[in-house]
Amino acid sequence: MRLKLNEAQLNALRAFLDHFDDAEQLSAREYVVDLYDIARPISLDLVFVKGGVGVDGAAELKFDEEQDGWYMGERLDSAAEVLDALVEAGAIER
Repeated sequence: MRLKLNEAQLNALRAFLDHFDDAEQLSAREYVVDLYDIARPISLDLVFVKGGVGVDGAAELKFDEEQDGWYMGERLDSAAEVLDALVEAGAIER
């Protein structure tokens, strides 16, 4: 899926990812980020492309109390859900 973001949103997202503890830059254009502190925690694989951001992977994160750790849950296929999560996390504004 692809997120159509304006220039200000793209810049804000890149700045957020560059300074966010749970984001890892894999290449000049690709980041993996885990958003634990939102209502529905998710993990994202984001790739900056011309005019937007590609989402190569998106899944909810579930916590297992017995194992005391996080695991991947249901896959997300909705760009709207991903955008809502990024807004809730403070990465972008609408």
